[in-house]
Amino acid sequence: MEELRKILASGPSFVGLYLLLMVPTYILPYLGSNSLVANATLAAADAASSDVSGLNLLLFVHLACLGGLVLLAWLRGSLVAKTWIVALPIIAAVFDIVPGLSMIPLVPTALHITAIVVGVSGTPIAKSDL
Repeated sequence: MEELRKILASGPSFVGLYLLLMVPTYILPYLGSNSLVANATLAAADAASSDVSGLNLLLFVHLACLGGLVLLAWLRGSLVAKTWIVALPIIAAVFDIVPGLSMIPLVPTALHITAIVVGVSGTPIAKSDL
């Protein structure tokens, strides 16, 4: 974890890692990762059979990317003394996954851009100040 904190102390590294995890959250929904119908169908298929082949793996990849964004924002926020920025990817994840809210365009994008801007605009504090 300490190595990741050192990497995130650099603004461009934070932006690169954040974008690396953010881009799949825009591609995966086109493949059905947050589709209520697809997930309900696969859950019904799981319930009807003894096989566990109906799990929607794309949903778990999507959730892992969103969790990674939350982790990055939390670590960068603690480095720049703006721990509240972790709320931005959390709210973006809610708008990305919850049925109905996921139909509202550009809210996750605005929240992610805000998290990047706030994270980069802060100056990393010295470890002795933590």
